[in-house]
Amino acid sequence: MTIHAYYGDYSQHKNEQIMFNDLLCQLKLNWQYSDDWIYVFYNTMWSGQEVDAIAFTRHAIIVIDLKNYSGSLTGAENGEWLIDASTPVLGGSQINPFVQIRKNKFAVLEWFKAQGIFTSQNLGFISGCIIFNELHSRNIELSNNVKKWFYVTDIPHAADALMNISSSGISLAEDDIEYLIGRLKLKKHNWDQTQAPRDIRYPLADEAGASSLGAANQSRPSIALKHSLSRQAERELPSFSSAYLAFFATVGIALFIAFNIASGMQGSGQGPFSISACMAWPRFATASIAACA
Repeated sequence: MTIHAYYGDYSQHKNEQIMFNDLLCQLKLNWQYSDDWIYVFYNTMWSGQEVDAIAFTRHAIIVIDLKNYSGSLTGAENGEWLIDASTPVLGGSQINPFVQIRKNKFAVLEWFKAQGIFTSQNLGFISGCIIFNELHSRNIELSNNVKKWFYVTDIPHAADALMNISSSGISLAEDDIEYLIGRLKLKKHNWDQTQAPRDIRYPLADEAGASSLGAANQSRPSIALKHSLSRQAERELPSFSSAYLAFFATVGIALFIAFNIASGMQGSGQGPFSISACMAWPRFATASIAACA
């Protein structure tokens, strides 16, 4: 397992803890059997700011906020965010989750600078991600500059969303993260690794038709999708092969009969094989096609 989870302090919000464990289970889709790794810290303090979660991969630092809401989401950089056009989604003490995650991102950035950690990294490429419980649709108005670092997804889509966030300005090794764990005095988080990931019930897309991931590398299919396609191909291969064998057997038999009829006409009904032999071929053809099916 290449998913590593640590915590600073357990939140008193039980639903948030459940969501964090659900997130870890969802990450198995892309990291359970991968050579890549991901570290996720839960409920840690950065420059006096409490952060729900922060994820580290080889080429990404992602500040995460967990929102236990489900439904259709609308919002923008300014003003309220709403679920189902009626329920406000606050960003802690901020007016919306975007303002909250922006504040948390800069708290993490300032902590790294103050501690002299990751000085070789371009920390301007730290990303932010809001993860909801389950979104039916999403329509968030964001400027192009914000779209470069800020993402909105839900638990079912979280594995692909986090895997697709990548920056050439960040290059981390596991030793870097292990050192950071010691500096933050984090403890290992134990979670139920046998729990199955959630199914995707709603293909998450903006109302404008944008991709659900909004990440820098959206062309790469998830490992889960690759596995699904492989299994589908294995199921379809036998019937595909049988159909082709039956087709070529039929064509070959037809050519054989035509050749013998033509030869028989030239040699008083006797060619390389007799007409009676030709008449026996349909029975053989039927048996061959049945065997292929």
